[in-house]
Amino acid sequence: MGGRHDVVCIEAKKVFDFCVQEHRVERSFRVGGVSDGRDVEVDCHIDTHEITCREVSDRKCMDHRQHKERVCLAIEVPVSLRLVSRSTGKVLRRLHKKVLIPKQVVLNVPPGAEVECSGTGDCCCVFDHDNDEIHCVFDLCITIKSKGTVEVLVPVLGECRPRECHAGFEACRKADVR
Repeated sequence: MGGRHDVVCIEAKKVFDFCVQEHRVERSFRVGGVSDGRDVEVDCHIDTHEITCREVSDRKCMDHRQHKERVCLAIEVPVSLRLVSRSTGKVLRRLHKKVLIPKQVVLNVPPGAEVECSGTGDCCCVFDHDNDEIHCVFDLCITIKSKGTVEVLVPVLGECRPRECHAGFEACRKADVR
């Protein structure tokens, strides 16, 4: 290469800051008209790929030099619930709900950066047949990130060249001989 290095400018997403926090959230949902409610179990599923957040108020500057901002969020966690008869296995009712969690965090959020959320979680629900309600406990782990597009200067020491693929037929033939 003769000591010459090229430089390229790559546009990429940068994570400026992020935080993770566990949450235990309890919610109840009204469900009417479930016959034989004493023999009902609740199957609960959190769609973790669809967890979203939105900023619900203006950001408040906490440290101008480090771009620290207080961000107020509404985190929406989509939940699917099924009421199932224990004796027959029949699905009695399906519900799709959104559990809304208010959250306030301080993040490094430079101008032009966006705030986004993701998460994992589990839930446990019971059916209260006396009041026709589902009571649930959600254990969530929410990650909040500030991200933005940046341009990065990268030294190029050479090109990425693929290697030749080898079939390795000898190993396959020996395995077929058994």
